[in-house]
Amino acid sequence: MGRVKQLKPFVKVYVGLILAFFVSMALVFCIPDSWIQNNVNSSIEIMDGEGSYPMYFFYRHNSIMDVHTEGVMYNGLIPNRDYNPIQASVSINQYPRYWHGYMLYLRPLSVLFQITEIRYLGMLAFQILLFWSAWMIAKKTRPAYAVLYVLSIATGNAALSSVCLQFLSTFLVLFVSIGVLMSRYEKLRMKEMGFFLFFFVVGMIENFFDFLTYPIITLGIPLILLLWMRVRDEKADLKDNLLFTIWSSISWGVGYALTWIAKWGITTVVLGVRYFIRNLSVIEYRLNGSEEEPLDRIGTLQKNLKAWLNIRDNGMISWSKVVIVIAVIALILLIWKKAKDMKTILAYLPLLLVAAYPYIWYLVMSNHSQIHYWYTYRNQVLTLFAGLIFLASILKSKNE
Repeated sequence: MGRVKQLKPFVKVYVGLILAFFVSMALVFCIPDSWIQNNVNSSIEIMDGEGSYPMYFFYRHNSIMDVHTEGVMYNGLIPNRDYNPIQASVSINQYPRYWHGYMLYLRPLSVLFQITEIRYLGMLAFQILLFWSAWMIAKKTRPAYAVLYVLSIATGNAALSSVCLQFLSTFLVLFVSIGVLMSRYEKLRMKEMGFFLFFFVVGMIENFFDFLTYPIITLGIPLILLLWMRVRDEKADLKDNLLFTIWSSISWGVGYALTWIAKWGITTVVLGVRYFIRNLSVIEYRLNGSEEEPLDRIGTLQKNLKAWLNIRDNGMISWSKVVIVIAVIALILLIWKKAKDMKTILAYLPLLLVAAYPYIWYLVMSNHSQIHYWYTYRNQVLTLFAGLIFLASILKSKNE
């Protein structure tokens, strides 16, 4: 009976959010197509002139602008069939396997603006929310950790991520979730399932807005912060933090997966069973690849690492040099500041497990990550953040 009671909040939140997602999407498609037609047409013309995958800044794959997917987003703004608002909001021009939550802001904004103006607004939102979330981290943890957070986000080519609508949504979900987590930390901490419910909601919202870009950062970065705060506030040990990591990850994953499943169920009811069968074939392709695009899991890891480290396709990652540099820096810091006691170090050890999440994601979602490595590499910003927080946490401060 106790377990059923614990699950009640999750069921209520799940049903409530699914209804909110469904109704809000239908409402936004009640906006007359004629109100947005001119701006949609001019935006598509601008994107046609840019090309599908223009490369900016460093002329490496980590600097590709996904104009192709932005085109898909804009082509879905106006239904190409005689659908009512509910059917149109579910179909998105026969691309129903995602929720396409970005329509909640893209369709209303398209009444007034074309794509370059919306990109500018997105850049402003990115910068404001990034520094708001960093400020909240500084207040609740340490100012230095806020600096490490901004540094980690910057390695995901923040300049490009802020002006590409395809890349923007996940970062905005991350920034808002961190701001909410830091501001409501004490209230969530007092509730038995507070943090797990938080991750469940974040997983749901991420699935609603995301195009399967780098969703794992919305789990990993908040989790890294909480693991550190649990050691500080609750004297959590290795077992406590390990269990917390597992249950938080399960909560996020269940929220993410069930939201996706709900969309497929709604699609089947509204549009027909053939779309559900089509979704199953896409899942099989993403998990197992195809004859034309066979899975290469090791190659996927290498591609994502190279994109993150800004190395050309035919460039070599000199593992020996990377390992030596990291080892020397760590050794110098350990000798200079000295590490804390072993119990404290073990309590922070789950941070390194979270640091491995992007690579677990790449191995599971290998097909998608090997094709789209030029943006999925951004998952690794949480690896850097976890490593930096772990190192900062195990070293004695001046007062110790």
